[in-house]
Amino acid sequence: MTKAILKDEILSDAELDNVAGGTFAESYSDANNFEKLGVKIFEKDIAGVPILDHEGFVNLRAAFDKYGVKIKDDGSIWGDLTGKSKPNQYFIGGKEVTQAEAWKHINAQFGK
Repeated sequence: MTKAILKDEILSDAELDNVAGGTFAESYSDANNFEKLGVKIFEKDIAGVPILDHEGFVNLRAAFDKYGVKIKDDGSIWGDLTGKSKPNQYFIGGKEVTQAEAWKHINAQFGK
């Protein structure tokens, strides 16, 4: 009986990729990268752990805009929690680029 119940709860590799690489996780990583460059994203924390809330997402999008990257994101953690998140999309000059290419573009502006 237990094995039958758990069998329905096991995620495929594709489903795990969707959860692990979801929008919130990418956005949180992006926010941390900006913070390391001295660009303020996080406004709140809980017990010293920065929280990426609505205000943080607003700050994150504004920071990307300031450094010439447009981002299309989910804007919440709910997609990650439900397994329905999609990877963030990054654009430079209207052309879609990878997250790594977006950060290469941003880091170059900081001499890195």
